[in-house]
Amino acid sequence: MQIRRVVTGHDGQGKSVFISDASAPRAKDFSDIPGYGFSQVWCSEAALDGDQSTQGGSLLPGVGGSSLLMVSFPPDSVMAAPLDPQRAFAEMVEALPGLIECFEPEAPGMHRTPTLDYVVIIEGELWLELDDGEERLLRSGEVVIQNGTRHAWRNKSDQVAKAVFFMQGMAR
Repeated sequence: MQIRRVVTGHDGQGKSVFISDASAPRAKDFSDIPGYGFSQVWCSEAALDGDQSTQGGSLLPGVGGSSLLMVSFPPDSVMAAPLDPQRAFAEMVEALPGLIECFEPEAPGMHRTPTLDYVVIIEGELWLELDDGEERLLRSGEVVIQNGTRHAWRNKSDQVAKAVFFMQGMAR
């Protein structure tokens, strides 16, 4: 999932300048789950300390840090039937460090992260499911404030849905 990222900063005299204009450096389209992909657009451990998305490591920010992640969700029918399940899982383990460990093997899709998330649906629709089974439908342009609760994202449509996740690291 390639996303153009324009980054600004300051030159030696304090003047605003463009630092870069290129694809976000950390992106993945999953080969065995068509339509599933992500791009970590930015990651910072503290305000204005620079981009850490190029360093690999956890997709989740540490306490006080932030991460901007864009995700493309294929329909649930595609997620549930990867072309090669073992290879798909191995690919996710490699590409989603920190995040993949939050998912519950016995409850597909359910997870909890130590983050405060501002989620904006930018294309299609997604269902947000909470741990008691209650669900809410969210459409393009709608926003969720996710307060570290156990949840799952479901795409019950037949179209890819996309969302932006701005995550702030919080203590558990």
